[in-house]
Amino acid sequence: MGTKQKPLNEMTLEELTVREKATKTSIAVMAVAIAIMAITGVYITIKNGFSVFTVMPIIFLSLLFVNVGVLKKIRQEIAAKQ
Repeated sequence: MGTKQKPLNEMTLEELTVREKATKTSIAVMAVAIAIMAITGVYITIKNGFSVFTVMPIIFLSLLFVNVGVLKKIRQEIAAKQ
């Protein structure tokens, strides 16, 4: 049972700022993880041939794009409230 987050348009400016910082941190951590997976995937592909590790970074890249889209929406909402 998770807590349901408020829609962005119902959040205060302070809540949006906190969410923006958390989302930026999440994006940075995810980008580093994807880079490590990509490097590892290339190494494993060279050593052992094609495997699931070859496509894992591509799959996780879609999650990164979703988070970037969320960050953009948060920033738009912050701009609208200022």
